[in-house]
Amino acid sequence: MDGLYCLRSDLIRDDCLDGWTVIGSGGFGQIYRAKHKGWGTDVAIKLLLYNDGSTSSLQREANLMFQGGNPNVLRIFGLYEGRLGGMHNLSQVGLVMEFMSRGSLADLLHALSGPPPWPLTFRITHQIGLGMNFLHQLATPLLHLDLKPNNVLLDDSLNAKLTDFGLSRVARSLSKSVQEKDESEGGTLSYMPPEALNSVNYKPNKASDIYSYGVLLWSIITGKEPYANALSSLVRFRIPQGDRPDVTSIDHSVAEGLDDIVQLMSACWTHEPNQRPSFRDCVHVTEKVFNMHKRGVNDAVHDVLKQLDDDICSGLRSVQISPKAKNRRPPFISCVTGPSPQQETGANQKAEGRKKDSLSRPVVFVAPHSNRAPQRQSSTPGRVSIHMSNVSAVQIGNNNFMNISPGSRQRHQTAPSSANRSQRL
Repeated sequence: MDGLYCLRSDLIRDDCLDGWTVIGSGGFGQIYRAKHKGWGTDVAIKLLLYNDGSTSSLQREANLMFQGGNPNVLRIFGLYEGRLGGMHNLSQVGLVMEFMSRGSLADLLHALSGPPPWPLTFRITHQIGLGMNFLHQLATPLLHLDLKPNNVLLDDSLNAKLTDFGLSRVARSLSKSVQEKDESEGGTLSYMPPEALNSVNYKPNKASDIYSYGVLLWSIITGKEPYANALSSLVRFRIPQGDRPDVTSIDHSVAEGLDDIVQLMSACWTHEPNQRPSFRDCVHVTEKVFNMHKRGVNDAVHDVLKQLDDDICSGLRSVQISPKAKNRRPPFISCVTGPSPQQETGANQKAEGRKKDSLSRPVVFVAPHSNRAPQRQSSTPGRVSIHMSNVSAVQIGNNNFMNISPGSRQRHQTAPSSANRSQRL
């Protein structure tokens, strides 16, 4: 295929992409990460599931999304068309989008077990408002209709960008009632406005997104999921009756301007659609509050990124590589694990004497080099230190496997005659 064809922004085929990896899934389809050969950058591809099997509606929607260009709206590079995995697969279509390395706002709230630091919280709420205001201000307004933490993605600096316009439609052309759609098409129940649950004649409009934004604000500043412990049938019934997420536990005094955000939240989820503010009104409030905390944003972002990166690396901290000492024995690996049963493994240990570790504590298995004599492995109770030499692999954890290709092995000169040379690890 001509290399210039791969650089077209409206259609991207298999020949342009390499290294497909699944990174997520949802009601609208599977999401992959791949590298664009022509651009040399990673992209995200969402393979969409459409009931009618037609690509025409997707193409029209993609063309609308190309009207983007706002820094708080995810960039859509083009339309994917191909046969992922080989020519024998069915032809699939999807959207090729900007890849966001920090995942979603939902991932962040889960990792932090609560809201981000206030400067970052107020920046995220403002950026979401800016992105939605941009979409609503297009010549042909573009509705999102599924605002929630999962559909707010974060870049390397934790800037927020709106994604997942699988529900978006041109405002003037959308006429299906909520009863004609399942939840994957109609939005996420906890964030849906009461009119969507209470009327067979419901037609989404800008006020629908405003309501969802109000619930999203609550989720961001509390770090929680709305109605987390309620039955979906009860939520569907009670929202039209006036129930909303609990605001009584929010302490307005913990951050300057938080009271303004809570008032905006309540205005957004008011029952009557025509009484809700516009996103232009929303960003006036969020900008004012964000400016109060703007100086602390860089420190907040640094602290959160450090915490996220430390969490990722925490699982590897117990494995330490000791440097090679001069004029001494070969380098060895020192693995520190949590408390575990006393174990001792030597060249004369009987294979039938081994037992599987049924505990949930970390366990380390080591494979000796195939071209060297097996070395002694030992551990002691308590904070266990395992010292090994001449090893080719280390396996950490329970209920997993390590395959090692067999090779020539030499009998150690100190090993007793009864040593089991075929011993498996």
